[in-house]
Amino acid sequence: MKLLSLLFCLIIHYSVALNLDYLDPSVLQTKTSADTQQRAAISIISNYIDPNRFTVTIEPLLFRNHKDVFFLRTSDNQLHIKATTGVAAVWAFGYYLKKYCKSQIAWQVRRIAIPDPLPDVDETVEASDRLRYYQNVCTASYSFVWWNYDNWKAHLEWMALNGINLALTPVAQEAVWDRIYRKLGMTDEEINDHFTGPAFLSWMRMGNLHGWGGPLPRSWHDRQQLIQEIVFSMFELGMIPVLPAFNGHVPKAFLRLYPNVSFYEVERWNKFGPDYCCGSFINPREPLFIEIGEMFLREITEQGVSNIYTADPFNEIQVQPWSTNLVRDTANAIYSTITKFDNKAVWLVQNWMFVHNPIQWPLQRVKSFLTAVPKGRMLVLDLQSEQWPQFDLYQMYYGQPFIWCMLHNFGGTLGMFGNVNTINEDVYEVRNRVNSTMIGIGLTPEGINQNYVVYDLMLETAWRKKPIENLEDWVAEYAERRYGCNATSGAWVYLLRSVYNFNGLNPIRGKYVITRRPSFRINPWAWYKSSDLFTAFKKFVYAASSGCDSPGFFHDLVDVTRQALQYRADQLYLDILDNRFNNFGPFNASIVRFIDLMNDLEIILATNKDFSLSTWLEAARDASNGYSFWTELNARNQITLWGPNGEISDYACKQWAEMFHYYYTPRWSMFLSLALDATVRNEVFIESQAQKIVRSSVEERFLSINIDPMESNDTKLIAPILYEKWGLVSGLKELPMSIIRPNPLKRTTLADLEFTERESRPIVEQLFSTTLTDSIV
Repeated sequence: MKLLSLLFCLIIHYSVALNLDYLDPSVLQTKTSADTQQRAAISIISNYIDPNRFTVTIEPLLFRNHKDVFFLRTSDNQLHIKATTGVAAVWAFGYYLKKYCKSQIAWQVRRIAIPDPLPDVDETVEASDRLRYYQNVCTASYSFVWWNYDNWKAHLEWMALNGINLALTPVAQEAVWDRIYRKLGMTDEEINDHFTGPAFLSWMRMGNLHGWGGPLPRSWHDRQQLIQEIVFSMFELGMIPVLPAFNGHVPKAFLRLYPNVSFYEVERWNKFGPDYCCGSFINPREPLFIEIGEMFLREITEQGVSNIYTADPFNEIQVQPWSTNLVRDTANAIYSTITKFDNKAVWLVQNWMFVHNPIQWPLQRVKSFLTAVPKGRMLVLDLQSEQWPQFDLYQMYYGQPFIWCMLHNFGGTLGMFGNVNTINEDVYEVRNRVNSTMIGIGLTPEGINQNYVVYDLMLETAWRKKPIENLEDWVAEYAERRYGCNATSGAWVYLLRSVYNFNGLNPIRGKYVITRRPSFRINPWAWYKSSDLFTAFKKFVYAASSGCDSPGFFHDLVDVTRQALQYRADQLYLDILDNRFNNFGPFNASIVRFIDLMNDLEIILATNKDFSLSTWLEAARDASNGYSFWTELNARNQITLWGPNGEISDYACKQWAEMFHYYYTPRWSMFLSLALDATVRNEVFIESQAQKIVRSSVEERFLSINIDPMESNDTKLIAPILYEKWGLVSGLKELPMSIIRPNPLKRTTLADLEFTERESRPIVEQLFSTTLTDSIV
């Protein structure tokens, strides 16, 4: 009886009245006609298969439970697709390619093998949720920043092939703000002082900084306005574009323009000084808040009104005076702005502000923010559900619908990892709860072009109704689709057991020993046994002589080799620490071996353009329109110092060939040489002084030195050599498995406990496995 009473109380506690009238895909996805969507879908599918071999019919009346549906059938060697929307039709074709043709269209590689005659199919698929969301507000800077229209067009196809029906749009926000600021009376100097460079626009938009890497020339605005044509393509497919809305942050010049309006101060972010941090925040009670917001919306919606708008007012920052009243008033102001402009508007918001600083956001404050907006008029992205789900803590967001998202990657860093078991279980469990307010799944990486397997698995939750029974079979099928051979299935079993079996709360930011600023105080760790990784490495090397010769295979052969050498580097670093206080010989020998491995990393990475800095820099130069020094400085700084003084150094580090040649290896070589020299001289080694020398002679110099592309070799030749050299190395320690396991009983916002901030800090570190100063950008 007590158990039943407890169960009843829990049901009442989590009971919510879910209003989804404004989040109906059968309305949001049918703003363009069925004929228009049919033509758009045919146009994309025709890029992959002869138009005479397929037909497409769009019928919006086929929506089931407000969810996309598609039908696949073959007859007379022709594929017939019937779907609710254009994006659903393209999704159907992508589904057919994967399941029936064993093909793959991924971010960096593709392998398409459509048999003749066509494989038979007669299948109906209903989407598992209303929405399939894509992007993080930071992806625009870490991955898309140098893209042109053609890059975006190709990526839109990838989105449609995977059923994405809700996504942030590549709109020229700064071009709009430039026009508005000039109308309001800001000078050229004030505008130039406010706009950051292209690589840092995401954080200017959220009020974190201004000016760094800027200004933005007119040519940049013109380029972005051309790319903005992609929004038309999204509407034509029946995809829902998410447009930006005003979040309250304004340039400092507004204090001059509006001396009688009250503005709030934005606290310093990530050690940035007053030259670059921060702007001002309009008091949300001021009429100017809505006035500016409406001006922005009128211009940003010239391609069409989608009804979904995004605004993040408090991303990793505090506005003073900070209070529950302030956050509630801000929520009211943003909602009032978008609904005054569009009476069907829904506000899309990332939950990161709550997760980043739990002391700043006690439960009551979060509730006040969320409930300031009517239920169903706010859509919350539970941004990192695979590791830090917040929907239980916030009681299903107090009745607001949310999307279960996989963040996975921070800063676009490289390193093989993921939690496939959580993805394969939790999505279905949360979706099927009686009082769940989950209405979609989402991919929210800060940077793409890494670990495609976990994203492919996550995308399949959009149509699967239950977990995959055997993930080993699934990864074997994934590899066959990607490579066109089945020789790596055994290797993938070991990858599944090791790198893709992470289940902890530790923050993984891609900053491994080799890509971190040199220090003797680094504590490398792992969540898997090295034997599993190196067994996978060996099997990949053997598969290279078994007919696996697709771009996807060679990409992954480089990546697995890189991962194995990265692990060895961490082990060799521990060897350096052990020998540091021995005599010269052992210390020198351990240093030589460490640097030798870093040189080998450069060699294997240089065999594949996907691991090349030159690709990034060439794209930046192409986007410069005559300002190549400016765009290159942005490109180089973002992936190294991230700020004028290394404020967020190595956050967006990249394991690319030229990065080792010009940056990572030189700075470790110099640092270790200084330490070795101190040993020879019997002097005290002062690490901070050595790091200053490294900063001036390597890190800062990297921003302007000439960088030449690396000489490329054959991956099939280099990988076996490196396996023979590094696959079996004796005398090295296994990395410690320092995994912080989830504990549902400890998931709380620290502000709800009776601790001061000073007292709470060690508890935050224990429960949330990150310090308050370890900012997630």
